[in-house]
Amino acid sequence: MSEPLISSDFRTRGILNGLRVVECGEGISAAFASKLMADLGADVIKVEEPTGDILRWRGPFAPGQEPDPEKSGLFLYLNANKRGVTIDLTVPGLKADFYGLLSSADILVHNFHPSARPPRGLESEALSKRFPSLITVGISPFGDSGPYKDWKGYALNIENAGGMAFLAPGASEYADLPPLKAFGDQADYQGGLHACFAVLAMYLNRLNGGAPSSIEISEQECIAAMLEMNLMHYTYTGRETSRLGKRVIGPWLLSECRDGHAFVACAEEPQWQRMVELMGDPEWTHEELFRDRIARGANSDALNLFMREWMSSWNKEELFHAGQAKRIPFAKVNTMKDIRDDTQLNYRNYFVALDYPEREEIRVPGAPSRYGVNNSTARTAAPRLGQDNDELLGRSGTSPTPEKPNPTRPSSERLPLAGIRILDFTWAWAGPFATLQLAHLGAEVLRIESEQRVCITRAIPPFADDVPGPNRAGYFNQYNQGKRSITLNLADPAGLQVAYELVPCCDVVIENFAGGVASKMGLGYDKLRQLRRDVIMLSMSGYGQDGPYRRYLGYGPPAAALSGFFFTTGYQGMPPMELGTSYMDPNAGIFGAIAVINALIHRKKTGQGQYIDQSQLETAVQLMAEGLLQYQITGKEPERVGNHHPIMTPHNTYKASGNADKWVSIAVGTEDEWRALCAVMGKPELVQDPRFSTPSARKQNEDELDSIISGWTSSRDRWEITKALQRAGVAAFPSMSNQDLATDEHLRERGYLVRLEHPEVGRRTHVGIPWTFGGRSSGVASPAPLRGTDTDAVLSKLLGYSAEKIDRLRNAGTLS
Repeated sequence: MSEPLISSDFRTRGILNGLRVVECGEGISAAFASKLMADLGADVIKVEEPTGDILRWRGPFAPGQEPDPEKSGLFLYLNANKRGVTIDLTVPGLKADFYGLLSSADILVHNFHPSARPPRGLESEALSKRFPSLITVGISPFGDSGPYKDWKGYALNIENAGGMAFLAPGASEYADLPPLKAFGDQADYQGGLHACFAVLAMYLNRLNGGAPSSIEISEQECIAAMLEMNLMHYTYTGRETSRLGKRVIGPWLLSECRDGHAFVACAEEPQWQRMVELMGDPEWTHEELFRDRIARGANSDALNLFMREWMSSWNKEELFHAGQAKRIPFAKVNTMKDIRDDTQLNYRNYFVALDYPEREEIRVPGAPSRYGVNNSTARTAAPRLGQDNDELLGRSGTSPTPEKPNPTRPSSERLPLAGIRILDFTWAWAGPFATLQLAHLGAEVLRIESEQRVCITRAIPPFADDVPGPNRAGYFNQYNQGKRSITLNLADPAGLQVAYELVPCCDVVIENFAGGVASKMGLGYDKLRQLRRDVIMLSMSGYGQDGPYRRYLGYGPPAAALSGFFFTTGYQGMPPMELGTSYMDPNAGIFGAIAVINALIHRKKTGQGQYIDQSQLETAVQLMAEGLLQYQITGKEPERVGNHHPIMTPHNTYKASGNADKWVSIAVGTEDEWRALCAVMGKPELVQDPRFSTPSARKQNEDELDSIISGWTSSRDRWEITKALQRAGVAAFPSMSNQDLATDEHLRERGYLVRLEHPEVGRRTHVGIPWTFGGRSSGVASPAPLRGTDTDAVLSKLLGYSAEKIDRLRNAGTLS
């Protein structure tokens, strides 16, 4: 049975107790941002149009059930723990109701398109004047400024506009098939995540006496920030990356087993040696073709033949555990049933019950991070349409009186985390992506590095001009902007002692070793809080600090396999497929950054530090809720449908003219957009064609409609198509390569593309920050540091070390 629901007075607990949030708009992004706050105790009031949020008709619905606005699984999941009202914001006489809500709110989260804001009174500047203490965040496809600001974009378009779809599926053999979107509306989830992070940071800033500010989030920029090293392949070496071709290293393989699929990626040579041992040391592994990871990547066709044959003899579960027992990053490709029944997730009590009508035991993702204090786990059902109108809008009496307009809102250039210092023990991508977000908000990030264990991102291509070197790696230089670097040998007791002396100078300590490793190194939370009582520590591991998987190796691609992304992503009628990037790494990073902000808010209110345990697998499953709901509500696993959508048709990426890999995404969400598409194509007769005259008819004849649209797009330039459709109000956008992004006029005009002078590689283009404060770019503070460049300055300034002491430590190998 589902857990009993608890009344809304549970908000007296939770890290965000006392925070009031108003959410409006529709769809996923704003709802997901405010859900993350509601689940930690914030009082979230959801404002819907009188017809209700579009997600009320999205489903999934129980078999045989007509669409019912009170029974849509995705709506119920994203809006649990909230209260709800209905207001038509386009009716002037009703704005007083809305302003009455804002008068007592701390935060407004919305995702209305910039063109839809003026009729609803949602212009940020006007709201700032009327409500000086209100923090407003607006999420849109392309941001509030720049050449594309008025363009439409659904999640499919944004995944293509941000460069993510162009890279998927990874190592594809299907040049004739289009770039592939990941399962679900990932651009919307990332827009919501980044909005949650930025707005909570601004709330912390307000608690610290700073001035509130309006915030804008560009979903295109959120996605472009998560492309691993792909952009730098162009800006550092001039190479255009693609989903087509081979992986650089090997083995990197998604392969069939006896009962499903499994995945393995050996990024490091010792992992391969352990793989050879697991396979029984077969003769073929000693051939020159497979001498190192680069050779194995170059000869992956031959390698994969051997690997597939070997993997096909295993059950996926057995292979996963046998590989991980030897410290090889294997993962099983989980179905939704596998995820629901997963040993690790259930050991950690990850799932929570969802109140779903006429269904028992619907289980959905719970908290993405475990806090040491003030976790809020109680849940209330999502609001019925207009459920709280009488209580919150005074519809039985009089509406609340709006706050008096105040034109004297203060301004401030101070970034929200100015004065916060982070001790950063992370490496690879997930951890550095988390600390990058904190650096972007003004925190001083001290990155601890070691010559004994060079960060893998300093050691792999692309290197500037193809000249290797630890300071020339584009991967490292992208995700460590704005940080400082200290070299410290933590295997040396004297090095560990230096780390201990740094802890009292820092507010937050972050590490992303495997579960339990930090404690074994002497850097566990129990030790650190002896050094600073209110220290906040975030541990970002693959699977969490407890449970049967706690020692397993975790990277982004295995997390994508285990969380269901590989199973649900793929072309229709074809096997599971990889994503094109290690998407789950930056996803874990932004969740980690949110956790740190929440802990800083809690410390500001209570004086308490705390320990945060975050599992990359659990943050990945956060984005798989729709698949889990579909399985549990309908009894069916999600089908792989390529770029198609549960409701919208047409919704695909189509071949354009030009070379063999030019594509344009087109998505239609309303009947007006459908009529406009037909007009632009010069085929108005399709509007009345019985095959396409209704949304359900178009869905039923989707393949035929795709063929008609492809016939039109294939003889036209992708930008010509995009501009013609956008002028008519239809969401369209080319599938962008790394070269397209690096030279994009919109991103350049918005200041998103960053070219700072680096001491060793000069000016190279990197991506910047996907949010702005008060209409101004927050700006990247500095390029990535040279390895160890700040060691002397930090030790002398923070710890008072003399030059002689620093020299002694360096000569002894402590500072290496």
